[in-house]
Amino acid sequence: MKNPRAAAVLSAIFPGLGQFYNRQWFKGIGFFIASGVLSGMVTERFPAEELMAGDTSHAGKALGLLLVLLALLVWSMVDAYRSARMVPPRK
Repeated sequence: MKNPRAAAVLSAIFPGLGQFYNRQWFKGIGFFIASGVLSGMVTERFPAEELMAGDTSHAGKALGLLLVLLALLVWSMVDAYRSARMVPPRK
């Protein structure tokens, strides 16, 4: 039986890792790609230099994308935890 806490912690490190741990390859790839795309959008559209310099004109949009990324992270953790509890033990 897979350890649900381990699956959730792996997904907390990076979305998709818990699904890979549960051997749910396509789900893992989906979470992995989605989080990579969202992370890329945040770093490309909102460079840290601008935000650090005090340019807050795009702060709301950056916060919105970060909240979507956080929601994806939580979704990945919950899915990995629940899926690990449902995986039948190997014989």
